[in-house]
Amino acid sequence: MTVVGIHRSVGTTPPEPAVVQSVDVTAIGGLPGYLQAIGSFLLVVLFGGVILRRSEARVLRSLEALRERPYSAVPYGLVAYAVALAVGLYGFSQLGRVGVAGTFLGLLVALLLGGVFVSLTAFGFLVVGTLATDVHGRREPTYGLVVGAALSAIGWLLLPPAGGLAVWVLVAAFGLGGAVRLWVHAERTVETERAD
Repeated sequence: MTVVGIHRSVGTTPPEPAVVQSVDVTAIGGLPGYLQAIGSFLLVVLFGGVILRRSEARVLRSLEALRERPYSAVPYGLVAYAVALAVGLYGFSQLGRVGVAGTFLGLLVALLLGGVFVSLTAFGFLVVGTLATDVHGRREPTYGLVVGAALSAIGWLLLPPAGGLAVWVLVAAFGLGGAVRLWVHAERTVETERAD
């Protein structure tokens, strides 16, 4: 017996599917490339600036971890996106279960999930930009933020929307990879907890 059949035999209604399309993301694809590039640049500068201001040391640790194993950075960075997507979709499904996914609360959760994705991407581009400044002999995360934001805009400017999104995610995943690798393989013992 299916879920719908069970609900019919009991006399209840089946749960509503989650309303995942609370925000129309397809509208971004209709914008000209230069507007997508400007939006990308501004989002990375805004979110990356907040991240840099709050935790420059974390950015530098991520850069060191990235330099240790650059070849494994993209898969680890994609893990961060996959975890955020899984948590977000689970949240949407739960909101759909209780029937509030299409309400203002559902919109807030969609915006929160979008903020998480933009934050991950901004952090990745911040690390990549700082790596680019470090290669030139001057490690400066503030300049790295601007370089990373410029790199984030290039894909949107030169490629169609799907290609721009793919490059945006892959380059950011490269920057995220070092931090995610440290997080995945972190060993938290009583001694390390006391040291923090």
